[in-house]
Amino acid sequence: MKKRLFGTGLCLLGIFLILLGCITSSELYIKARQEKMNKNVANFILDLYSGNTISKPAYTEYSAIILKTQSGKIITTDNVLKLFDENMYSSETHKDKNGNEVYIYTKKPSLSEYVYFFIENPYAFGMLISGFLVFVMGILLLYTVEEKQVVKTADDKLVNYIKALRLTLATSKIIPEESIEKAKGIVDDILKKYGGKA
Repeated sequence: MKKRLFGTGLCLLGIFLILLGCITSSELYIKARQEKMNKNVANFILDLYSGNTISKPAYTEYSAIILKTQSGKIITTDNVLKLFDENMYSSETHKDKNGNEVYIYTKKPSLSEYVYFFIENPYAFGMLISGFLVFVMGILLLYTVEEKQVVKTADDKLVNYIKALRLTLATSKIIPEESIEKAKGIVDDILKKYGGKA
């Protein structure tokens, strides 16, 4: 009973740690993405103030920016000039009353990127992994408890058969024929249950 409760407790703790690990790791993943995109924007603004028309972002795959001024001048990040798949990005356009336009492209999150983040930063997924291990330990504990109960039930049945056989043999002097038939029946039952067909 204690092992069953302990196993159930481990399973519940494992599920809780898995959920908490998912939340924590996804927050770390989002924060890391945001930091990279913010750095790209900061680089673009600094290059803009330096008078450069082409800006090189620190993380080329995460964001791209195009600025069209009212005078027709175009300032952009250099990754726009390379192979650029718009389907991989979400975009926003901002236009002021003077006719200046800004196009910002940010890469959409993907499972492959999340897995890559997992490989790069395994510590971020420590709670998730530990939760999974605790859950597996709980399942294994419950499984061994169930197996022991099945074996105990089988042992109890065998003991009951042997007790009945002993009682029959004890009465064999009083009712010899009936006792022998009864003993044979009990032995047959034992063989059928535990040793194949009699």
